[in-house]
Amino acid sequence: QNSVLVIFNPCVSPPGINGQTVEMDDGKWGYVGSKVDLRCRFINSSPPVKISQVTWQKLVNGTKQNVAIANPSLGVSVAPPYRDRVVFKNGAVRRRTPNLEDTTITFSSLRLADECTYICEYTTFPAGNRENTVNLTVFVRPTTQMSLSTPTLVARSSNLKTPVASCVSANGKPPGTIRWETRVPGEVTTREFRNSDGTFTVQSDYILVPSKDTHKETLTCVTSYNEEVFTDSVTLDIQYEPDVSVDGFDGNWYLNRENVQLSCQADANPAASLYQWRLVNGTIPSNAEIRENILTFKGPITYEVQGTYVCDATNSIGTRSASVEVSIIGMFTWRTMFIMSVVSSQHSGRFYEELPNTADYVSYRLACNKEDYPEPYSPPINPPLSFLPQHPYHSSHTTPATSSSSSNTMSKNTFSPPPHTTAIFKYPSVPGLSSPPPGVGAYTFPKEQYV
Repeated sequence: QNSVLVIFNPCVSPPGINGQTVEMDDGKWGYVGSKVDLRCRFINSSPPVKISQVTWQKLVNGTKQNVAIANPSLGVSVAPPYRDRVVFKNGAVRRRTPNLEDTTITFSSLRLADECTYICEYTTFPAGNRENTVNLTVFVRPTTQMSLSTPTLVARSSNLKTPVASCVSANGKPPGTIRWETRVPGEVTTREFRNSDGTFTVQSDYILVPSKDTHKETLTCVTSYNEEVFTDSVTLDIQYEPDVSVDGFDGNWYLNRENVQLSCQADANPAASLYQWRLVNGTIPSNAEIRENILTFKGPITYEVQGTYVCDATNSIGTRSASVEVSIIGMFTWRTMFIMSVVSSQHSGRFYEELPNTADYVSYRLACNKEDYPEPYSPPINPPLSFLPQHPYHSSHTTPATSSSSSNTMSKNTFSPPPHTTAIFKYPSVPGLSSPPPGVGAYTFPKEQYV
């Protein structure tokens, strides 16, 4: 009573004929300009079906576009846009009696436009059509470039932050990532742009306050792309006005000292091109000679040299100054300092049989105007100082009355020396001479030793 209508569809495999498949990779990728294989292999059934044609197609916006065709009767053909870049890899496909079970194609000189979904379709008899797809991804290595943000970076007193270096990863697909390596603290801003061809450009700027401390520091840009790493570096060239100091005054410029000078030191970028010296509230002495950053005082110096000296150093960025206060030590002041030094040594328990330093002894003699006396001995101080022992050499007897008289005199108006042996200058021993020589009294230090 019931009838069944069976309609035969030639595109559907008849019952009992199954198992034909088309094997392809899940996905393939390559770089622009490189070569890539798109695998396609037909797994036949048993009994096998006849392959009538193999067609490679590109799926563009839902529409199939032919790329390459292999036909047992008509041979191999490649569409014009791909003719120079697409071939069937298996030579058996191109034989007069071809073998079409492996129809892998090779793309060479990949282009960004090659990125798409590709279809490998087998037409068989009597099984009909069998197909599979593969997605081809095309990568583009970016070009990395690093540069200073501006040709000239200048340190300003405003302490404003400014981009000092820029790192660009240009025309990459997918976009690269950028990081910075440096010991200079700063901030980073990064922007990403999509180009019309589907590539990306990433720009990263390093921001800091240009200063003298950042001059000649290195910034390194590290760009990562897939598993590849690119690095580039720049050295900061920060221009800044002079950092000035004045050297040369050691605090010991005494009257009549010779060969003294002041030096103006300027740390600047670019280097200081002009140095100017001036004396505050005065005129630089006539015996001073100026040669660029050096101020030299010729001949013995006098009190005229005293004052505050200022050096102005100038470069193309600006002018900065430094000063030094020069004071001249007079003979009395110098002599007092020397004697106090001797007293300090004695009160600390040191008694010199000889002066500790020949230069000190000579300087002391100059201070006391003794330079005309014959060497190696000096005469006693005249008039003799009543409170100092007139016969310092040890003898076996003393006169009590004299000692008592001296003691009474000292108690009124003089400082009493310590109750230890008085420090006596011992004349240097000279072969053939006795100490002291005949007619020359022993020499003791003057009373200032107790001041």
